[in-house]
Amino acid sequence: MKHDKLTEGPFGSNACYEQTFEFEEKEITTWLCFGSGFTTSTLMTKGSKVVEDAIATAPELYKALMHEAKDGKVWLPATITLPEQGMVFLDGSSEKDWGWSAVKVIELTKEEKESGKYPKGQEVKMDMQNAKSFKQKDFMDALEYIDFYKNM
Repeated sequence: MKHDKLTEGPFGSNACYEQTFEFEEKEITTWLCFGSGFTTSTLMTKGSKVVEDAIATAPELYKALMHEAKDGKVWLPATITLPEQGMVFLDGSSEKDWGWSAVKVIELTKEEKESGKYPKGQEVKMDMQNAKSFKQKDFMDALEYIDFYKNM
């Protein structure tokens, strides 16, 4: 990894985490904007294969909220998954009516482990029944709910 720092993002937040690293002899920079919950990289430009692949499988709301910045980078809502802690994801019905949902992990019951429904050795699952909702501007609060920052 070459560097990581906080920078200014296109949504008025100065809390965008920038990380540069080498991958397959190429330097790549990624950004995760904690203020907005959107993410991009140097590979995510309009018309790029990375963006085309992302929107080919993305839910309609993710596509509707896609943002092209002045510098040509395409920003998409982030989904954060920490397998042993929880997940934060976009949730809503339209470009105007959306927010973030956060779920914590819960232990599988003995019956669930024996059911064959989960991979052998899996001990936890996302507790979708008890998802907590957060407003559009509360991405950082949703991350806090799943203890995201304890690993930093």
